[in-house]
Amino acid sequence: FTMKKIALLTALLVTLCSTALAYVGNSASHKFHYEGCRAEQRIRADHRVHFDTREEAIDAGYTPCGICRP
Repeated sequence: FTMKKIALLTALLVTLCSTALAYVGNSASHKFHYEGCRAEQRIRADHRVHFDTREEAIDAGYTPCGICRP
C-alpha cells in the first residue's frame, strides 16, 4: 500500500465508525446500549429509545450498559 491509499482507507474507516455507532436505550431500565449488544436485542419494541450520541443518552438520564460499555 502507498501512503496515499493508507490515508484514504484510514479516513474511510474513521467515517464508517463514527457514523455506524448508534445507541438504544431501554425506557424501563434507563440503560443504554450499542446497537447490536446482546442486551439491546432483548429490549421490547415499546421500550426502545434511540439516541444519536452517548452524551444525548446520558443527558436524558440513561446509564451505560455493563455488557457493551458504550
